[in-house]
Amino acid sequence: MASYTYTGDAVREFPTLVLTVKPGDTFDAPADFVAADVAPAASKKAAPVAAPQSSASSDSTAGA
Repeated sequence: MASYTYTGDAVREFPTLVLTVKPGDTFDAPADFVAADVAPAASKKAAPVAAPQSSASSDSTAGA
């Protein structure tokens, strides 16, 4: 399977995929799928996730 993005302007049905898409929707289809107003989806690279900063107060300021 490959990911594709629908680039058309109106809602469209793909009966062979049993799928209805809206403009801008991304969907999975066989790698050899070809249709008007459909483009391969841009591959997404995962962005590194930063460790969250702790907002808990330290023991030295607790109860001050």
